[in-house]
Amino acid sequence: MALTPSQQAQELVSRATRILVITREHAPIDAVASATAMGLFLKKMGKSADVVVPGYDLKSIPAFLSFADPIRTDLGALRTLEISLDISKTPLDEFLYDVRDNKLQITVIPKEREWSTSDVVCQHGSDRYDLIIAVDAPDLQSLGVPARAHSDFFYRTTIINIDHAATNESWGRVNLIDLTAAATTEILHECMTEWNRAIINEEIATALLTGMIAKTRSFRTPGVTPRTLSISSQLVAMGAKREDIVNGLWRTRSVSTLKLWGRALSRLHHEADCGIVWTVLSQKDFLESQSPSEALGDVIDELVAFAPEAKVSVLIYEDERDSAAINVAISASAPLSAQDLGRPLGATGTRERSVVTLKGTTLVDAAKSSIDLIKKTLVK
Repeated sequence: MALTPSQQAQELVSRATRILVITREHAPIDAVASATAMGLFLKKMGKSADVVVPGYDLKSIPAFLSFADPIRTDLGALRTLEISLDISKTPLDEFLYDVRDNKLQITVIPKEREWSTSDVVCQHGSDRYDLIIAVDAPDLQSLGVPARAHSDFFYRTTIINIDHAATNESWGRVNLIDLTAAATTEILHECMTEWNRAIINEEIATALLTGMIAKTRSFRTPGVTPRTLSISSQLVAMGAKREDIVNGLWRTRSVSTLKLWGRALSRLHHEADCGIVWTVLSQKDFLESQSPSEALGDVIDELVAFAPEAKVSVLIYEDERDSAAINVAISASAPLSAQDLGRPLGATGTRERSVVTLKGTTLVDAAKSSIDLIKKTLVK
């Protein structure tokens, strides 16, 4: 009898020695929670695993997820370089090395005779990871810089792809995609329950519930089902800190963040003919509200929530540290793609969100040119 996708994934995990858990670039909190939960679960299984959230601002990790192991923002080194020397006929006496002018110099001294270049072999070692688990990532390109810089690694390594979005391209070797799930952590809960429910502890339950609450805006989105509510109740019974999550996500906004939201909403434009809402923020807004740029993710979420009928939300803002740089952040709802809408501007990201930095322009000009270009792309 053929194995189910969940059973196939479990078999791959059981055979793996070191696992990479990764999610998309510009990841929202529900994607971060998904990666965190999977990383914690794998380590409880006794597996060696690293969690990578490309380009993530580590200062943005909520306090209620502070128990998690450190999240990495890039892959780092993926393969070793192995240099072997045949000493069967010419024994080794001394081995010396030094670093000069950014070059590693290795000196080997024989006891007798000498080696030839044919005695030396240089080759790549094995990959650092032998399995990839991608969560909440619709395609390979959504991983951003890691996918572009290490494309060979992703093509030669087995990938388990876990997602709830209809836009997912089933790009893994094994695909666990459930379009009826309200969040990716809902799928993760079912997998973990099937694999080994007994090791789901308070921390894993909290990470799983975080993803569900964040994605559904505390169970207020249309995708919430009776199964969603049932799983959330089970997680609370397992020790998930629901109050800490809700307080951390929505009830602890600083006055400065609320002031920044107010400035953004007061300038909100609605292009009803094409379903775009957009607004602008200047350096002066950051200074006078005393709110850092880290609050911008929340501003974008508020734009999306403020006008749920809008297909596209755009935030155009001056860089907090460089007034000559104008950032354009685009959010889009399926079937539209923020990545496609932002491509003419040079934006990178995912179907849900993309971002680009424009140079040599003003905030007013950047807003006009960006919105005009997005409109034209929508028409096409």
